[in-house]
Amino acid sequence: MVVSAGAYVLIKLEPVFTLSPVSADALIIIGAITAIGGSLIALAQVDLKRTLSHSTSAYLGLAFIAVGLGHVDIAFLIVLTHGIAKALLFMSAASVILTTTAQNITELGGLWSKMPATTIALMTGSAGIVGLLPLGMFFTLSRWFDGKLDVPWWLLGILLTVNLINALNFTRVFRLVFLGQTQPKTKRAPEVIWSMALPMVTLTIFTLLSPLIPIKYSLWLSPISPLTNNNSQILTFAVPALIISGAVGVIVGFTLPLHRLWDRPLNKFVRFTQDLLAYDFYLDKIYQYTVVAFVTALSRLTTWFSLCG
Repeated sequence: MVVSAGAYVLIKLEPVFTLSPVSADALIIIGAITAIGGSLIALAQVDLKRTLSHSTSAYLGLAFIAVGLGHVDIAFLIVLTHGIAKALLFMSAASVILTTTAQNITELGGLWSKMPATTIALMTGSAGIVGLLPLGMFFTLSRWFDGKLDVPWWLLGILLTVNLINALNFTRVFRLVFLGQTQPKTKRAPEVIWSMALPMVTLTIFTLLSPLIPIKYSLWLSPISPLTNNNSQILTFAVPALIISGAVGVIVGFTLPLHRLWDRPLNKFVRFTQDLLAYDFYLDKIYQYTVVAFVTALSRLTTWFSLCG
């Protein structure tokens, strides 16, 4: 919610960013790094909530790119359609954690027959976030290439990468949590009580209806008129590529061998890459040895001056 609020503030401040090309370029760069980096980090997580939270960062990175390009209607639709589907995903994750008292996806499995409403909710939420036809995010992303906006080729590359990786990630999570044999923590897992199941089923219906938002309404929030895109090649190629990227991610996610207890790889490069993604590019360590260290040193210096005075 806090991250989405930050993206909404950026949307409202878009007229200010148009006055400074440097700030707009900074938003695009930060958004691209966040979108791809967040997707890769989510792919390496085994905590159920972390697999979802990092994908949130990835899609809000796309909203940052949209604001940097001046496409505020696209940014708003990304925040809206993603928020509906992601709320459903977190509700289904909460149901799993409540009934199993576990959130490590390697300890789960075989829940589809025990928790049918939760299974459908997670499937619908995952499909609603990935650009799969005919759900909401597909129509939101495809509006970038409807001929009304001037979009570069690199944007399509980022969208396809994020879409494919997240489709792979959600399929991986679904297989480990709901498919396969039951595990010790899932043998007696019941469906959640009606007070939790009712809003989850209701939100499932809202997620299925979310495509009506980008289809029915034109939300031009910026006073800047849409630009005419003369690049017919990217327009012809973009929408089929979005469909294919989501489908490829799902197919790879279902065919990729998954092990519940991953052994440490012997190859040093593979081990380094695995740790790099699993520990969030070591951002906490970088923050600790830069920002935290600087603030700590500055506070000690000011304390020393105050004592000497």
